[in-house]
Amino acid sequence: MKLITWSIAVALAASGHVMAQQNSGQYTVKIEPLPQIIHLDGVVQAVNQGTVAAQTSGRVVGLHVDVNDYVKQGAVLLEISAVQQSASLDAAQAQLASANAQNREAQAQVARYRQLFPKGAISRDQMDSAEARARTAAAAVKSAQANVAQAKESLGYTSVTAPYDGVVTKRHVELGETVAPGTPLLSGFSLDQLRVETEIPQRYQRDVESVAQFDVVAPQGKRIVPTEFSLFSYADPQSHTFKMRLQLPDNLESLVPGMWVKTEFRYGERNTLLIPNSSVVRRAELTSVYRVNGDKRVLNPVRLGQEYGDYVEVLSGLEEGDVISSVALAIEGK
Repeated sequence: MKLITWSIAVALAASGHVMAQQNSGQYTVKIEPLPQIIHLDGVVQAVNQGTVAAQTSGRVVGLHVDVNDYVKQGAVLLEISAVQQSASLDAAQAQLASANAQNREAQAQVARYRQLFPKGAISRDQMDSAEARARTAAAAVKSAQANVAQAKESLGYTSVTAPYDGVVTKRHVELGETVAPGTPLLSGFSLDQLRVETEIPQRYQRDVESVAQFDVVAPQGKRIVPTEFSLFSYADPQSHTFKMRLQLPDNLESLVPGMWVKTEFRYGERNTLLIPNSSVVRRAELTSVYRVNGDKRVLNPVRLGQEYGDYVEVLSGLEEGDVISSVALAIEGK
């Protein structure tokens, strides 16, 4: 319950009477509205994470990163032999050059025929045949251009680059191995965008309304306010809980993927009788306070509940408006 001390302190300070009463040695019991909070376990995840796979076949000829290396977007991670891809590109470019030459000849011929046809120097069949060859030659150029673009793309696949800034978490291949399209190469994640994944019990699922109800508490004690939330619309059949993802602010330095964190969920308020811990007299299993009755102080048994920092909840034995000594331990020692 230490994690909600700040909420209790704010609520009590807002009443404007706590410090003055404690300084005077007396405390008037009042009902304080306290936030209803449940604590959920969560795991930090990277929004951008995945595995880079080969998109062409060949032998691994260069490995420029290893596990735990930080890489920048666009940095070359791995190189695959490019002999076959370079040869394919050369062949495609040669085919394009041939198609361009044939197309120029066909277009020139059809242009001459169009001048001669009105004069009756050539027949309709010859004209139609020339136009068909011109269209075929133009289509062959487009096909050759597509082959060149495909060959260039395939050649580019031999140099594997980082899709985003991040950390390499696993290497799936070794230098000299042969890979094929779809072979996993490297895994990693980005540290720029993180989220916390947790699970909401089904009894609280309907109470989730806004991201302002959540706080993430880092292991160092730092409180982080999420920016967005996503509550799954179906429950886990085993645990009967609803999965929830809390988007965190960008570029956090205190969290990394895989860390375990606490998540606080506020789902309402509860009116509670609170008294200072310093006013409680504990003898074995009995708890009491000194209730002020005129000039006298009478030992009054109470049943206590949860502790909230420097305060404790009273379940029975006191009512709102009762005045107690806030320095009961000092009185008891006299």
